[in-house]
Amino acid sequence: MTGPCSQVVALDFDGVLCDSAPETGLTAWRAGRQVWPDWRTPRPPAPVLERFIALRPLLETGYQSVPLMRLAWEGVGAADLAGGFEGRVDAVIAAAGMTRGAMVELFGATRDAWIAEDLPGWLAAHRFYPGVVEALRRAEGTSAVRILSTKQERFIRQLLAGAEVRIPQACIYGLEAGKSKRAILRDVLREAGGGGGACFVEDRLDTLLPLADDPALADVRLCLAAWGYNTAAERQRARDGGRIALLELADFAGIFDGIGGPQAGTGGAGPRAGRQRPRPQT
Repeated sequence: MTGPCSQVVALDFDGVLCDSAPETGLTAWRAGRQVWPDWRTPRPPAPVLERFIALRPLLETGYQSVPLMRLAWEGVGAADLAGGFEGRVDAVIAAAGMTRGAMVELFGATRDAWIAEDLPGWLAAHRFYPGVVEALRRAEGTSAVRILSTKQERFIRQLLAGAEVRIPQACIYGLEAGKSKRAILRDVLREAGGGGGACFVEDRLDTLLPLADDPALADVRLCLAAWGYNTAAERQRARDGGRIALLELADFAGIFDGIGGPQAGTGGAGPRAGRQRPRPQT
């Protein structure tokens, strides 16, 4: 467990606030139906989707979800993929007569088509983790919360709006920021006046490890979200101590205990208020 943060609470979105694994699996199935004719139903069988969700921590990038869904369909489990995930994924792609580039294009086009045809249905395929929405609402009226994500900002805003959570637009750093989470976190801390009382909650250990060695982030508490897309081995590594702490979902709300009112001069609008930068097309 980590204590409260009094200055900045920086949060990843997928795997920390929102569980997008069902949406990823459903998109993968939609894409795979264009590749494998034996996938005849509009949705994957429930056991297959459950197996895919259990395998979700292995994913490194979106297109891999399509071959991963195929492996889940074939009954492959996590133990079968230990140490050889990328090779198995590439083998599935090759067996389908496709390339990585073609799979990337297929997955992206399938997701875009779903969003264009049924945005409410796409949004409904996401779910917030228990207690997260209530914790975020406690921070409303402050500019302490920042969201750092590779998801497009418009989708983050839509999902938050659906949960009736109000976070200033200027405090959401999504795909359009064009920077790594490490670079964004540095900027956020610089604008906030330092790292004291700041923490960053992320569900991927590989994202946190480089931050642990960054002198500019030495005062930031780094937390691995135990409920996110990580493995038992990664959680044990954080549990064993060191620079990165393991945060349990039951303790998530506690990091907001030290947050005060809006920062002086921001009016609750966040540190980027007044700064112009391109917005995504909707």
